[in-house]
Amino acid sequence: MRDKINPDSFGFLINDIARLSRAVFEAEIEAAHLSVTAAEARVMAHMARCGATRQHLLAERLGMTPMSLTGFLDRLEAAGLIVRTADLRDRRAKIVTLTPKASDVLAQIAQAGARAEQTLSDGISPDDWENFHRIALQLRCNLSAPRVQTAKAEDAA
Repeated sequence: MRDKINPDSFGFLINDIARLSRAVFEAEIEAAHLSVTAAEARVMAHMARCGATRQHLLAERLGMTPMSLTGFLDRLEAAGLIVRTADLRDRRAKIVTLTPKASDVLAQIAQAGARAEQTLSDGISPDDWENFHRIALQLRCNLSAPRVQTAKAEDAA
């Protein structure tokens, strides 16, 4: 049958890996008894990755709606872990930035992430893990390049 769906096709496989690895990360965050939830930890990790950024761009990078992100940012701001300021180029937009207080929490998040990666890479040789990582970086680059070009074109307009 030609229209049979392969449950081990690349799309299903990468989705399963993402979903399962996220669950492992969330379990590590919960086990660490951090002052933030797993979802808030993801937000902070992405903020650490991209630096001060517009709130709507952070939501896009996280794959969530700006409205959904607002609740997480409200709690992180109340805890003193982030600040939101008006964007000088567009006062309607907000720039979100981590505070110095976030450093300790980010260190704990990084440790949880390292433990999750140990679980993910269990039974895989260091060479194979490094090859997988290199290939995954190239896949991300391949998929990001068109989006970066579109964003640059929109900024220029």
